[in-house]
Amino acid sequence: MERPGPSGVTGSDASGPDPQLAVTMGFTGFGKKARTFDLEAMFEQTRRTAVERSRKTLEAREKEEEMNREKELRRQSEDLEPTSSSSNVARDCSKSSSRDTSSSESETSSESSDDELIGPPLPLKMAEEPVNHMEEDILGPLPPPLGEDVEDDDDDDDDDSEEEENPVQKIPDSHEITLKHGTKTVSALGLDPSGARLVTGGYDYDVKFWDFAGMDASFKAFRSLQPCECHQIKSLQYSNTGDMILVVSGSSQAKVIDRDGFEVMECIKGDQYIVDMANTKGHTAMLHTGSWHPKIKGEFVTCSNDATVRTWEVENPKKQKSVFKPRTMQGKKVIPTTCTYSRDGNLIAAACQNGSIQIWDRNLTSVVRCLWHPKLNQIMVGTGNGLAKVYYDPNKSQRGAKLCVVKTQRKAKQAETLTQDYIITPHALPMFREPRQRSTRKQLEKDRLDPLKSHKPEPPVAGPGRGGRVGTHGGTLSSYIVKNIALDKTDDSNPREAILRHAKAAEDNPYWVSPAYSKTQPKTMFAQVESDDEEAKNEPEWKKRKI
Repeated sequence: MERPGPSGVTGSDASGPDPQLAVTMGFTGFGKKARTFDLEAMFEQTRRTAVERSRKTLEAREKEEEMNREKELRRQSEDLEPTSSSSNVARDCSKSSSRDTSSSESETSSESSDDELIGPPLPLKMAEEPVNHMEEDILGPLPPPLGEDVEDDDDDDDDDSEEEENPVQKIPDSHEITLKHGTKTVSALGLDPSGARLVTGGYDYDVKFWDFAGMDASFKAFRSLQPCECHQIKSLQYSNTGDMILVVSGSSQAKVIDRDGFEVMECIKGDQYIVDMANTKGHTAMLHTGSWHPKIKGEFVTCSNDATVRTWEVENPKKQKSVFKPRTMQGKKVIPTTCTYSRDGNLIAAACQNGSIQIWDRNLTSVVRCLWHPKLNQIMVGTGNGLAKVYYDPNKSQRGAKLCVVKTQRKAKQAETLTQDYIITPHALPMFREPRQRSTRKQLEKDRLDPLKSHKPEPPVAGPGRGGRVGTHGGTLSSYIVKNIALDKTDDSNPREAILRHAKAAEDNPYWVSPAYSKTQPKTMFAQVESDDEEAKNEPEWKKRKI
């Protein structure tokens, strides 16, 4: 049984489109024959038109290039006549090569449609170069084009190299701030390892501390002090840990202060009357500079006008650790002006006034005695700094130092620590001490009641007396005098009135004074008071003051 084809439904022989269907679908045109399209033919036509357009554009550009080349060749021929023939040959060759390339492109376009270019044309430089199919598989950025761009890159590289070679441009001097230290020269500067604090010293004897994080726009120092009194500050340096500052001044004694300016230690002063400076305990002349050890905490070195370089330890300020004496080629003294450690701290270098730089090994000591034992295979050395050293090899040596090195240090027992004789007073022990009063007011009240502590005077004895003391009221002469004379409260504030009170009684009854002068001076005579001027006139010439 045959199935009806589509032509039976949509053919033109039908009765016509259904008006109800047109109303329902919203458009008309039902029953017309559908139009068919050949896609391959359309693609082929589109490809041919694209190839034709690209060929036309390439030919136009080739013509423009030929015209430009001819113009350039003409200019070169005008400048260089002998080279005209060679330029013509090159021009002919270029023409022929361009024609060959165009012909080859046309042939390849006609042979295979897949190899032809579709779309916008290639750049001039890439179109002139031959296409290498092997390079199409290379991934990554393309190399830079030849010509002017490469020259520009070379110029940029030259500029960058010039900027790198110029060290002046690396100096950070675009902005500045001013810190007011004083009116005299600032001769010493020091920064802590973290860079948070700056310390300055000058010829005005002052050392000032500056905190960058704590300062405002006024730029004021948070502390100022004079650690070396009336000596100029020569050098300031923070330790590696940043907790101590080495202060070197014009005196012979270096000082170490902490971050807040409090003194930690002061080096001892040497004896200037000793000829050999190695036998003194410290410097005897003005210091120049100082430096901390880069690795050992608490060790520093100083140099002075006494022609010595000395190392010190913060824990031992009473004597230097070692002494180095710079010498000239003739063996004479030379003054070091500056000194410092090497990076590893094993060497000490000093620059001297004669222009020399002298270096010493800080660990080098003079060997006084040496001993080797054949059985132990160890070397014993006695040095000049008071140390005895033992050198051994763990594999080649036997016993000796190897026996004590492997043992740990024993802790001191309590019984061993009390073997020394100590004198302890009873009241020094805590169990015999008197308890301390918490309130001073109560203690003072108790002391007031104690007659010994308050020093209260003894009261008078009542009655006839006891304990060798006489009573105040009794029949003795002393008690009478105490009762009648000592306790007399008459007012004798004016002695003249007190004497004249008895003048009339003495005149009426002259018993004590007048009879004594009745024969020698019956008439009373008083001395005449002379003024000072009259006395000065009556004085002899040799007694008078000479003005």
